[in-house]
This record gives sequence, structure tokens and C-alpha cells, in this order.
Amino acid sequence: MRMKKIVLFTLFLCLGLTSLAQSPIYLFPEFTDGSVALKNRSFVNTKFNYDTFHDKLLYMDGDQTMEMTDYSQVFSVYIGERTFVPQGKSLYEVVELGDSPAKLLIKWHQKKNALGKKGAYDQVLHGSSAQSIDPEYYSISLKERGGQQVFDLVVENSYGILSEGQFKKFSDRRSFLKLFPGKQEQIGAYIDENHLLFNKPDDVIAIARFAAQL
Repeated sequence: MRMKKIVLFTLFLCLGLTSLAQSPIYLFPEFTDGSVALKNRSFVNTKFNYDTFHDKLLYMDGDQTMEMTDYSQVFSVYIGERTFVPQGKSLYEVVELGDSPAKLLIKWHQKKNALGKKGAYDQVLHGSSAQSIDPEYYSISLKERGGQQVFDLVVENSYGILSEGQFKKFSDRRSFLKLFPGKQEQIGAYIDENHLLFNKPDDVIAIARFAAQL
């Protein structure tokens, strides 16, 4: 028990914040039961979520939100039915690719996308036009400090294929096809026929599963 407490102290940093599980920057709609499997074969069980805007794994300790700051002693992280593994200083979700031993790894990330300037009555101004916004959705301080610029969130994930102990990253169609020499024509045809895009996570998963089965 003493060893587990020491490990927890080195891995987690208290943020001193209450849970904001409804925030759109979070991967899960609420803090979800899970566990961290450590390399010393011990487990830490609590509720987790992942901040995709700041790339941080968070967990709840009572009403406190805690941040994991070091993955060096982490083997894997399980949140609900989903599995995550560290790659360097980043945490990637593991996605099965059918019967293939290869895995798709996803580093979930969102970035700011400027919508316009905040006007009256919870509207965003685009030149002479206006668009209504949900004030609760934008209550996560995505507004530029000291100004009235309002931002939306856009998915900008990083991906890789883990096969035979090697992790090979890709970011778009061209870099993905390079990972499958001799199969590029078949994969390209599948992408075109199904109108799949690499800026949509579900499409990337479908493409990777197809490619892994060839």
C-alpha cells in the first residue's frame, strides 16, 4: 500500500478543480470508471477522462480533478471498454483491426477554430451576419483572453499503426499508403469508393481495418 501511494504521488498532480465532465474538450461525456496498469504490476482504480484540448489524462479523487504528469511507469490505461497506451510522452487509444495483430493507435486532440467575435444575445458575429451559440458549450474559456473572439473545436488527431513492435505514424492519405507497399491501389480504391476522409476518426478506423485485412 505504501508503494502504491508513492507511485501515485509521482504520477499525478492535483489541479484543485472540480469536475467539468460535460465539457466538449473531454473525450468521454463524463468521468468513467477505469484503471491504470503500472509496470510494477499494480493497478490504480478510479474515474478517468481525457482532456483532448490540453492532451492530459485526468482522474477524480473525491471532488478534485487530478492530472497524470508522467507515463514512464504506466503499462496501459483502461477507461470503460477502451484501452490506451503511452508512446513516449503521449497517450494513444488502441483500436483493434479485426483479426489482424496490428493495432491502430489514436492520439485524440482538438484545436481552436476561430468562429468570429462575440456579440449580444449569445451570438457570434461574422462580418455583417450573426450565428447563435450555446453559452454553456463555450463556457470552457476558449474565448481569447482580453478579447471577444470565440472559438469552436476541430479534431486534429495523430495516428499510427503498431505492428510487430514497431510504431509507424501517419497523418494523411499519402503517408498512410506508404505503410502498405503493394496494396496501395486497393486501399486507394476503397477510400475513393466510400468517400472516406482522413480528418474524420471513424473514416480513419475504417480505412485502417480494411488495409489490415489485405
